[in-house]
Amino acid sequence: MKIWALFAGFIALTSCTPNHVNEKPISSQNSIDSAQIVDYYNRATLSADSNQYYREKARKIAVKNGSTNCKATRLFLEGKAYLYVGKLDSVDAIANEGLSMHYQSNEKGFRGKFYNLKGNTMGYRRNLYASLEYYVKAERIFRSVNDLSSLAGIYNNIANNYFSLKDYHTALEYASKAYQLVGKVQEARIKANILSTYAITLNKTNQPKKALFIEAKADSIANSTNDVLAKLAATIGYAEIYKTDNQFDSAHLYYNKCIEFSKKSGIKHFELMGQIGLLSIYEEQSNFQKIIENSDSILLLAQELNNLDVIHTSKRIIGKAYAAKGEYKKAFTFFNESYNLYSQTAGVENQRNINELRLKYESEKKEKKILKQNYQLAKQQKEIGEKQALIGMLLLLLLIAVLVLFFARKLARNKQAILTLQTNQKIAESMIRGEEKERTRIAFEIHDGIAATVAGISYKLGADTDKKEVIELLKGLQEDSRKIAHNLMPIDFDKVDLIEAVELFSNRISTPLTEIIVLSHPMKLEFSAAKSHLIYRVLQELIGNALTHASCKSIFVKFELLNDELIIQVEDDGLGMNKSQIESGLKSVKERVSVLQGKVTIQSSEKSGTTVKIQIEI
Repeated sequence: MKIWALFAGFIALTSCTPNHVNEKPISSQNSIDSAQIVDYYNRATLSADSNQYYREKARKIAVKNGSTNCKATRLFLEGKAYLYVGKLDSVDAIANEGLSMHYQSNEKGFRGKFYNLKGNTMGYRRNLYASLEYYVKAERIFRSVNDLSSLAGIYNNIANNYFSLKDYHTALEYASKAYQLVGKVQEARIKANILSTYAITLNKTNQPKKALFIEAKADSIANSTNDVLAKLAATIGYAEIYKTDNQFDSAHLYYNKCIEFSKKSGIKHFELMGQIGLLSIYEEQSNFQKIIENSDSILLLAQELNNLDVIHTSKRIIGKAYAAKGEYKKAFTFFNESYNLYSQTAGVENQRNINELRLKYESEKKEKKILKQNYQLAKQQKEIGEKQALIGMLLLLLLIAVLVLFFARKLARNKQAILTLQTNQKIAESMIRGEEKERTRIAFEIHDGIAATVAGISYKLGADTDKKEVIELLKGLQEDSRKIAHNLMPIDFDKVDLIEAVELFSNRISTPLTEIIVLSHPMKLEFSAAKSHLIYRVLQELIGNALTHASCKSIFVKFELLNDELIIQVEDDGLGMNKSQIESGLKSVKERVSVLQGKVTIQSSEKSGTTVKIQIEI
């Protein structure tokens, strides 16, 4: 049901006030006469019987005054009066005349009002995008002259258009803008229209409680001012909210009130809205007899107002009602007329109903079989087209997926190659630094060990000491030289396993005072030679540090393989380290292990030994 399109159109035509359009004050007489013209047109809307009388009085004032201001005011209000009765061509002619007039700088706000009228007529003709273009032009003008009252009306109109396009969230955005400016609006009817628009958009976006609260404000304004148009806006607003929430009894009551007010005031658009609202309720309740009973009156009124949208919708509902009653010939007639009105926008469901009824109606003429075949053929062609489109879309998605997968794998390989290269580079750099440190250590050993021993031997020989002492010193010198030579020898890790190399090293440097024990389970470590060499140097340093600084009696080196992770522990029973030593110690060990993307953990306390744990992923 497109009842909201009717409500939106009517609110649009009442959304701009003829006041507050001037940047500078106009003359006193012009101001008085303009106000009198507005008053006469307001009176004209209160009673259908005196409508022409007050409009003629307003025309005479405008002619007598002769100013552009009075002429434009009367012309704009005359356009609105024609809009009330659906004379869209007359409204269009008036809007064009108003736009062709020459205005002073303090009167250019009138252009915005005539653009608003152009937008109104386009909206009634269901050309919603052209309507929006005119509303945007009006918005720019009202902004430039700071006419916030008319600006609120334009935002309201834009919200109505988006509502008709079923873009409810954008409609709510503009309805909210209009609501924020409602305090700048003087006329009660426009305030009520803005509030009702905001309330219905809230209801359409699942905010029913807030919608009823806002609609109550509109109703309060209508009751306090006794403005007919405000009452009509509030009444139709309540009806729409209740119908959307399936409260049909309450909606029925308000639609009837709307029809009653409309007949008194002669504003037939609201009467049409009330009738189409009742028709939609009867459709929801499957009250087909009521639909048929009211069909003539609603179609006559819609034709009088030249509202093709309502005629199309009403004939579809009436056709459905006759079909339910078994009167297929009448049903076919109404469906066919409805379809012909909006052949480009009529839905597939409407076309299917026409085909089905045509089959029933034409069965006496023996055309049922042909029509059914045509229907099936059209259906098959549609299904084939949909399947082809679906297959094409799936093939496209598959191609995209293959390309994405190909490039993702290629990118992953390139990234892995770069990471491997960077890791190897870091290992090489760390090995070089380790070798430098090892050379430094050996240099100290030679200086502090061999060199000192040679000096002692030289001294003893000069002092003519007992030869046995000299021989003992020479034996110690030989042992130190052998150990240093073994440490300098390169290890071929392509032939020797890492654990085996550590065991050989430990056996060579073990002493009667300190025993080095290597513990491991049978395991196969598939490290590169460079990586094995780096781990070996780390263990050399840890064992050497324990021997040199810990004053320990035993050192345990444990190898364990757990969940693709190599865990190595070097544990001694020596002097241990304090907290500051733990935090600052073993920098070179940590650096080398980090190159291997491993982790170093140190546990120690003074006089309780030290345990260094190394974790490296295989």
